[in-house]
Amino acid sequence: MGVSSKQVVGWLRGPATGNSAMGVYGLVTAMVALFVTYSTVATIAVAIPLLSTTAIVLTGLVVWVVLWAALDVAASYFLRDTQA
Repeated sequence: MGVSSKQVVGWLRGPATGNSAMGVYGLVTAMVALFVTYSTVATIAVAIPLLSTTAIVLTGLVVWVVLWAALDVAASYFLRDTQA
């Protein structure tokens, strides 16, 4: 019971590259990025006149939306069906 390369390419161009899938990939990437750079973000958040937690959450949301858009554009560019 093997998986052919045609099935893998079909899966990559299928629902796993939709807008919502890119949102999930972007969220996971943003969470990892925020985890890795948390001390820097927390240090900068102290200087902002907002609450520190508000600044950290807003930073996470902005990073998530930017990554979501970038991944969605990249997926539509690199994985588009050239047979159409």
